[in-house]
Amino acid sequence: MGALGPGCFRGPSTADIDRSRRELELAAALHEEQNIPGAIGHLRQALELDPGNAEAHLLMAVIQAQRGNTPSAEEHARQGVDTLVREDRRGATLAEARNVLGNILLARGKFEEATTTLYAAASDEMNTAPHLAWGTLGRAYLEWGRPGEAIEPLRNATQIQPRFCVGYHFLGRALFELDRLRDAEEALVQALEADPSCSDAPQLQNAWRLRGEVRARLGRRTDAIADLERCAALAPDTADGRACQRLLDSVPEGTPAPSEALDE
Repeated sequence: MGALGPGCFRGPSTADIDRSRRELELAAALHEEQNIPGAIGHLRQALELDPGNAEAHLLMAVIQAQRGNTPSAEEHARQGVDTLVREDRRGATLAEARNVLGNILLARGKFEEATTTLYAAASDEMNTAPHLAWGTLGRAYLEWGRPGEAIEPLRNATQIQPRFCVGYHFLGRALFELDRLRDAEEALVQALEADPSCSDAPQLQNAWRLRGEVRARLGRRTDAIADLERCAALAPDTADGRACQRLLDSVPEGTPAPSEALDE
């Protein structure tokens, strides 16, 4: 029988913890350089030296999520969050860890747990970017098919960061799905005008399409056509670009522009 006795476990030494942190630093630098295999190798070494290295688990979660390995990403994110909670590390790192886990759960379609986790991240007063967590929480409710519950977190996000174009876009989607067309148009105007970089952002092509559809339904044909033309010009080969072009092609002269469903 060993000196530690049956069932005993000796944690990592101080030297192992220090070495684990250095391996994490190397992994973070390699990740920044897009050397993903190298980063993973150093993270594995970091976790072998100290399985309780929460930051190493979280970086591994981010990398695995980027690679599409969401089961592994979820496992590492959970271990990171659990370690931070167990060690009572109530700071910005925990808020960010919960945001990472919430995004991964959302990607896996685990909506109930994702919304609970994202709410904890967004409402944490130590969160250095709470608008992102509120925005993701709103998106989670949208993807869950609950647009009414998306409104409050998305309004929180845009109040905290008035230039948060993506937050306004999701808010516009939620309001559109609730058939609150005038409110939806107001949100979508902000989505495309709140920041100078918004109007040409590829990720906001859907906002042009959606605003065009909203304006069509409000009977504002000229404005609707202008928005749909901008949508089609941004990227003609995307799903939104093709949908906008179909809408434009189907508009006879002198008739209101039609509206289609948001998603193909």
